[in-house]
Amino acid sequence: MDADTMYDAFNRVFLTRSGDDVFYKAAINKTEKDGTWSASLDILGAQDAYERTGDPQKKILLDQLLTTWLKFTPPPWSWDGWNDDIGWFTLALIRGYQMTGNARFLEAAKYGFDYAFGRGWDKQYNGGGIWEENPEYCERENPPKEATKEALANDSLGKVACMIYQSTHDQGYLQESQQIYTWVRTNLYNTETGQINTGIDKSGKINTGTAAYNQGTFLDYAHMLYLTTGNVDYYNDAQKALDFGRNNLTVRGIFSRADGYLNTWADEFARGAGHFVRDNRMWSTYHSWMKQNATAIMQNRRSDLGITWNGWDQPTPGDNSLTANKFVSAMAWMQFTPPEQPNDVGGIHVIANQKTGMTIDSAGKYGNGNAVVQWGRNGGLNQRWLLTQNSDTSWNIVNLSTWQALDCPGGKAEVNRAMVQWAPNRDENQRWWVDQQEDGTYKIWNKASSCALDGESGTANGVALIQSGWNGSSQQRWRLE
Repeated sequence: MDADTMYDAFNRVFLTRSGDDVFYKAAINKTEKDGTWSASLDILGAQDAYERTGDPQKKILLDQLLTTWLKFTPPPWSWDGWNDDIGWFTLALIRGYQMTGNARFLEAAKYGFDYAFGRGWDKQYNGGGIWEENPEYCERENPPKEATKEALANDSLGKVACMIYQSTHDQGYLQESQQIYTWVRTNLYNTETGQINTGIDKSGKINTGTAAYNQGTFLDYAHMLYLTTGNVDYYNDAQKALDFGRNNLTVRGIFSRADGYLNTWADEFARGAGHFVRDNRMWSTYHSWMKQNATAIMQNRRSDLGITWNGWDQPTPGDNSLTANKFVSAMAWMQFTPPEQPNDVGGIHVIANQKTGMTIDSAGKYGNGNAVVQWGRNGGLNQRWLLTQNSDTSWNIVNLSTWQALDCPGGKAEVNRAMVQWAPNRDENQRWWVDQQEDGTYKIWNKASSCALDGESGTANGVALIQSGWNGSSQQRWRLE
């Protein structure tokens, strides 16, 4: 698969192991490690590959990369006045926590967000917003410069706050995420066109410059809040941002920007578009365009190394001084572009029993080991489940209210065993085969236990969701709606 090819090539060129340290080196012709925010961008690309596959070895690598990163970039981060830097630090860390379960990454992400939001959120100018570089640091620049509030810091940190909420259910972080979003939408987002502007100064003058990374970070942020709250306004903003990027920031449909000053270019757009299209099953609208970009990436790889720079519509030059960041965007795009248009199993679903019509429901109760039950349809987030696939073609089933996974306790093949929810880890007891039957319904069975989900013919709200050996009865058949 081309996604594997690009990921493997990136690692062959840049991944370095030195004793217990694992890191991406800064450039093709260098041996020293990439550092701070630029290293975070490299790690985010590696996280895209794990998100696509769920492969255990990729999870181990992520833990090693972030452990090394924290070793050389430990908090406190008061030495860095740029709040968007801390946005990238913490985005890699909170995403790393969600993927590995390493509590050190969550702790550092919370510290970083709290620190950047605490010093950076300002209501004296523009009614709110986070400074890109905090004013006291701007005054120390040579020459001093005016502080501005930009999309890059606000959107990256807004995503972090939302993900911390998903991971902890601390409502304060969701409120702060929505607070940041409201400010960005009011001050930097063009609600008519979907354009996200670069920033705004103290006088209220807007910098209307555009960038694929700004557009993509906002797109992913809006979609993330849609998943987390169910508010369709976020969905509409996300799609408009996606369409603006597709129609206005590409060269004949292809993202391509080879300017020497750039680090990454379209990596965040890859994530934003990939998540939005996958989760909302918008493949028929966007897959051919995504494939167009993927084809350009593969055709313009550097022939000796197999990696592609930011200029996707032109051959990658043989310049060994190019930095690792310049190759992350291509790797990221490939992770979100399937070679063929996927079916409709993936994405957001209500899962209803064929016999009873009862839906699988988290009961809105966050916490490892809490029961997954059945309930009459009510339209709540507790009945919305996100299905994403692993490289072995099994599926992860995660609830959009609790952000926990449907789990067969211990993976035991015990008939009538009640299902629970647990923090996502993509172990075999959280992997499910979802097989369509001749009547269009689905058999959903656990990889570890080989038992099928069974509604037990229950019609009372709160009845248990159990597993049993497959017999093909209607109480074991499910509709994905």
